[in-house]
Amino acid sequence: MTGPYLHLLGGFDFAGAAVPAISRKARAMVAYLALQSGHSQSREKLATLLWGINSEAQARMSLRQAVSSVRKAMQACGGGRFLTDGDSVALHLDDLDFDVARFEALVASPAPEDLELALNVYRGDLLDGFGLKEEPFEDWLRIERERLRALAVAALDRLVAHYAATNDPAACVRAATRLLAMEPLREDVHRALMRAYAAQGRTNLALKQYEHCRTALQRDLKLQPEPETRQLFETLRTRRTIAQAPTTDADDATGFSHQPARPQTRYVKSAGINIAYQVTGDGPIDLIHVPGWVSNLDHAWASPRLSHVHRRLGTFSRLIRMDKRGTGLSDRNVGLPTLEERMEDVRAVLDAVGSKRTVLFGSSEGGPMCMLFAATYPERTAALVLNGAYARGRWSQDYPWAKTSEQVEEDLAIVEKEWGAAADMSNAAPSLMSDTFETEWFAAYLRNSASPADAIALWRWGAEIDVRDILPAVHVPTLIMQTTGDGWVKREEGRYLATHIEGARYIEFAGRDHVIWGENSDRIVDEIQAFVTGALPAAPGERLLVSVLSLDMTGSPFGIDPAERHAEALRGELLAAEGREIRRSDGKVLAVFQRPTRSIQCAIAIRDRLRQSGVEVRSAVHIGECEQRGHQFSGAAIELSSRLLDHARPGEIIASRTVRDLVVGSGLRFEKRGEMAASGLPGAFPFYAVDGSA
Repeated sequence: MTGPYLHLLGGFDFAGAAVPAISRKARAMVAYLALQSGHSQSREKLATLLWGINSEAQARMSLRQAVSSVRKAMQACGGGRFLTDGDSVALHLDDLDFDVARFEALVASPAPEDLELALNVYRGDLLDGFGLKEEPFEDWLRIERERLRALAVAALDRLVAHYAATNDPAACVRAATRLLAMEPLREDVHRALMRAYAAQGRTNLALKQYEHCRTALQRDLKLQPEPETRQLFETLRTRRTIAQAPTTDADDATGFSHQPARPQTRYVKSAGINIAYQVTGDGPIDLIHVPGWVSNLDHAWASPRLSHVHRRLGTFSRLIRMDKRGTGLSDRNVGLPTLEERMEDVRAVLDAVGSKRTVLFGSSEGGPMCMLFAATYPERTAALVLNGAYARGRWSQDYPWAKTSEQVEEDLAIVEKEWGAAADMSNAAPSLMSDTFETEWFAAYLRNSASPADAIALWRWGAEIDVRDILPAVHVPTLIMQTTGDGWVKREEGRYLATHIEGARYIEFAGRDHVIWGENSDRIVDEIQAFVTGALPAAPGERLLVSVLSLDMTGSPFGIDPAERHAEALRGELLAAEGREIRRSDGKVLAVFQRPTRSIQCAIAIRDRLRQSGVEVRSAVHIGECEQRGHQFSGAAIELSSRLLDHARPGEIIASRTVRDLVVGSGLRFEKRGEMAASGLPGAFPFYAVDGSA
């Protein structure tokens, strides 16, 4: 949180800086007075409400003690105040973020955006899990719980109707699912969810939802679904039967369809950029394919071989495909991306289609971004599948399999010279070099995916990728596939990934094709299907990949701790950069972010803002794995960030090599400042100054 707050939805949570604990009945009194903020309540009423079984004298004494303890807590947190006037008590919520008031204001709005915000605030029932053996208080609490719950239900009802009317099935699924968790016997909501699933092409889930509805009605009410619900079920079942009918007329002897139906292309905004995506298939598993280099969603269907791969993947998954920013049907001419921006694009697509836990399938240059996503968002990653992927895009002494800078430039010269002609498949798919249709199609596919200049810039950008340092932070089930004779990504690179990702399964195919629609296309799909339809483990624990920012501030007058003096400014900058403060003491602040670029931008903003007040800030940023327990973070990444801070001069921002490698394309520049020994890490640990930070 960024300030003192009182939260009663989902439980009692009253916090600020060093807030002393208060008793259970004092918390009950705070809740009662907060819901009638500004209105005086008699001491007699409060005593009867909370200490009714005590004598009058004991009840009044307990009330005085409770008022005193709460007043001290509010003074410590810097928000809220008690007013006592003779025999009455009133609570004013000055400077307190009170979630009930915020919820009631938002839920009264007709705007869907405000209703969504209201439901984010509604974490659960009023004082969920809280109770007292005082009948008057319990009666009041029951009435208030039902009132606020009814407001939440009404908001969800309005959202379900709105999203159904505006043809937004993903949002409708989210709202209807939450509404059914609160009111599982609402047949109209079950039907809305069935229709939303069907609109997404997830007919199997729509039919399963009918079974959930039928089971709930039979179990709790001994009733069968209404005729309207049964008719919807029959319609969807018939539609699925027709869709699954064989279409052998469209298939040739190889089993590839020459005229597959093209799905609708949809768009989602990610940081202002339009990202194009398509959804096909009706399997129970969500799988997103992140392609390499460049792509075009629509033109992919013109290849019998590639469309065959897509259709097969859709037999056991809901296949989600996207064009990365700057390519294909997504917005072009958007500048070079960072790896984290592309990661957030994937998250935006998954949110748009309502996918909460997804198999990530990254091929070639799409692999590193999928690795970063899996390490950053393990709770959203069901599994990681890599084919022809790599950890570093350019040769180095400790990664000697990638191409040298000279070889990269030679490849790019050939690409630029031959762009637009029948494609040279000697590296992409040697087995298809004699297939005139495929070579012509591939050339057109590339032309429709990017301009020559953009394609070359993206190739060069991909060669700068280095995700080696985050591989130990990947803790999801991982399948790595590699072709032994791949001309673009050497088998040693696949083996390197398998060695450095814990528990990864590694498979090598004989052959030379790099692309997924080449000679091993069916084998690739077979291995993916066997892997992801097996018993995948449950969502992983709380080991997270985070960017850690360490700050040290000096120069505050009169010996005042600058971190405390400028706490509001720090909270504002952290909030703007989506950071989270986890520790503060003696002029030092520690914060974590999910995106390394944001951590550096936040360090720059804090340094520049506090310098105006005469405070000098030293900063250090590292990205690595941490363990989260509640609000506490621990791990080597925090220790390394703190040690890097020792090397920062006043006004300087120091970053680790891992951070530098992951923000390629951000426009930030780095200058090597030195090396240090790091416990548990082999060799020297290089660090860099963010250029212009001094």
